[in-house]
Amino acid sequence: MPRTKVGSTMSSTLTKHCDLRDYRLFSEINSRLRDLQLVNFRMILSQILKIEPMAPKELAEELSFIWDEVLSSVIKEMLNHAKPNIGELHVNLREEMALEMARLMSFISERIVSDRMSGRLISEINPTIEREQCFSEAGRNKISNTAVNCAEHIWIKKYNERWKPKSEAALKKEEVKRKTKVIAKKVEENHFIPKSFIKRYWSEGQFVYKSIKTSSGVENKNRIPLGSWGFRINLYSDYLEAYFGLVEGDAVKPIEMVLKVEPLNYPQREALIGFIVIQRIRNPHFMESLAKSMAPVVANEVGEDKAKDRTYMKRVYETLYSQNEFYDQLARPILFSRWVVVRSETPDFLLPDACNLFGSHKGQQYVFMPLTPRDCLIVLPIPVDEPRIVPHYIKATESMVKDISYILYRAARNEFLSASAASLHLNDEEPDTVMQRIILTLAKITDTR
Repeated sequence: MPRTKVGSTMSSTLTKHCDLRDYRLFSEINSRLRDLQLVNFRMILSQILKIEPMAPKELAEELSFIWDEVLSSVIKEMLNHAKPNIGELHVNLREEMALEMARLMSFISERIVSDRMSGRLISEINPTIEREQCFSEAGRNKISNTAVNCAEHIWIKKYNERWKPKSEAALKKEEVKRKTKVIAKKVEENHFIPKSFIKRYWSEGQFVYKSIKTSSGVENKNRIPLGSWGFRINLYSDYLEAYFGLVEGDAVKPIEMVLKVEPLNYPQREALIGFIVIQRIRNPHFMESLAKSMAPVVANEVGEDKAKDRTYMKRVYETLYSQNEFYDQLARPILFSRWVVVRSETPDFLLPDACNLFGSHKGQQYVFMPLTPRDCLIVLPIPVDEPRIVPHYIKATESMVKDISYILYRAARNEFLSASAASLHLNDEEPDTVMQRIILTLAKITDTR
């Protein structure tokens, strides 16, 4: 169970395949150019009015859209030309690069307007002819030449002189291996949902509110002391318990950052994924299911006595933490899928005793990870080429809150935690039907962002 990087868990498999270059900020800037359309338009229009304050409004706006397309084309070609020369970039440079991009766009827009007006009044320019000239062969050559000049003399130069050294220093600091050792201590109560996680986000003072699922429904909500839920006696070895403590510690900051809408860098995202995956496989329900499926294999290989020996089967379970391929199968789809944080105005989300929910929709993995009674991280079964540094954030409708609460209720095997003021939302629909509705709704909302 090596921890080769900050936040890495179980193995370095994920790290080997997912280089930090997948998080280059210039890729994010490139992908967000469509969001700059209105900004570009205002920038161009401002330059027009600076030269000709009394320019006809409608005509000035029409020309602004044309010259905005020229500006966007220059920026896109500049980034594409620069791409082979840009290496790793640290997320902390985001604001500085955005400011530099804004300055560059302002400079280029000024040059475009000055060049295209060239002593002419706006009323003297025909928009149809102007568009033809801007995107003729000569016009496109001019766009390409401008893009190359900006890439080589501004963007790449900035990278080599400033962003590359700063990125290397920051990334080197983050990639230094921790000297933390796994120090096993004798522990009898093994929490399969971290007590620290429950205390931060699911407790009210020194208490939590537990409900029990029964065949006839749900028992009344009971207030119980913090620390008296989410554990079993001698569930893991002391070494594995100590290892879980390191994983939990690595995830504290990333969870907090997600809740505060702060961008995650690669190690932080990796730490959060590690936490989610570990929570999937450390709960006793998963362990019991695994033991049941492995018992015939163990009996066939080493005998019935071993298959019935709880201590031996515990050791069999713990070999799972050296299975790099198994971890990768769970972690990789999370890394390269669309993340959505659904936020509720009411504290109606639940924390099931299984902690989270993994499933499959049309052959793609999804995950529901309740973070607080008002925040649920959902990894949609929608692959992405490059993860966003912040998830999508959605304000839940009343019906969406009810659906997610119901799914989390169904994910609980025996018990769940909730806020004291939580409302339980049950219905007679099949969970798959509700799940599909949640996925399709969130996919539709985030497709437009």
